[in-house]
Amino acid sequence: MWKEIRELVLKLIALLLPFFVLLPLYCKFFPMNYLDDEYAMYQQQKDYVTGKLNIDDAKILIMGDSRTKAGFDPQLLWEGSYNIALGGATPIEGYYSLKEYLKHHKAPEVVVMAYAPMHYMDVDTLWTRSIYFHTLSKDDFRDLVSTAEKFEDTEHILIEDYPLEYLMYEFYMPNKYATALKKSGFVGRHQLTKQKYDTVVEFEGHTFYGTDEQSGGINGEAKVSDFADSDIITWYLEQTFVLCQEYGITVVLEQTPMNETSYGILTPEFKAGYRTYMQELVLRNPDAMIYPDFYCYPNDCFGDADHLNAHGVEVYDAFLMEKYGDL
Repeated sequence: MWKEIRELVLKLIALLLPFFVLLPLYCKFFPMNYLDDEYAMYQQQKDYVTGKLNIDDAKILIMGDSRTKAGFDPQLLWEGSYNIALGGATPIEGYYSLKEYLKHHKAPEVVVMAYAPMHYMDVDTLWTRSIYFHTLSKDDFRDLVSTAEKFEDTEHILIEDYPLEYLMYEFYMPNKYATALKKSGFVGRHQLTKQKYDTVVEFEGHTFYGTDEQSGGINGEAKVSDFADSDIITWYLEQTFVLCQEYGITVVLEQTPMNETSYGILTPEFKAGYRTYMQELVLRNPDAMIYPDFYCYPNDCFGDADHLNAHGVEVYDAFLMEKYGDL
């Protein structure tokens, strides 16, 4: 009987080994093979922030979300600028990115931030990108969890069974990565992902998202009726101000443009709520240069509902250079 039990155990081990050992090891060491180009942008940012790339320290560090990633082109902006914005990021990810950057680089003279209004309202892609792509360090995750427990608006941070969920990502469990593996055919994305990584390196962290000649699509803000800020996101934003103050860094908080279609749909309540929120930030942070309103650009400046195209970037960045020429 014991011989039969031992044989059964060995068969189970042989059956499970590829799924719970070999597959996670493949996922850990060959992410370029199966993850999409969003991973390339996150990994390139992480490599730059942690000093793994042989690139000069930034004099002006640009932070924000995908609208910032697309809208701020360092080659059109101030000399010595670098873009470390991340798609879907909120000031939470921004804070930890800056904190990590300062461990490995000389402090920049200026930090320029821009987040879509919706990224002051709710956590977006923390789990599906920052944790999924292993961009957020273990220490920073523990710090975030400890901080989040003090706030109320944390349902997308302290998700159900979050310790177990984190461990499954940490150990590359098949239930988290099998879909990407299947879609990529295990190795099918390597060339495109590597190409995206190299492109982001070449253009100092900048990349385009939508590339259409015009877009009248409706963005996320136009789909909600009111602006309701998140307490924990606001706390992390102001902690970023504090961190910059400690290092003597000038802070600029800007806003990226909306297309005319989306801006025209925004409710008066949403506009008033956002403007009030920003004005309160101005009052609490007098040393920061904070723009408290919206910009509305023609639809032909947008490559999709959210992101500026090449023409829009030229117009917007020329405006920023005129507005902040002394940076």
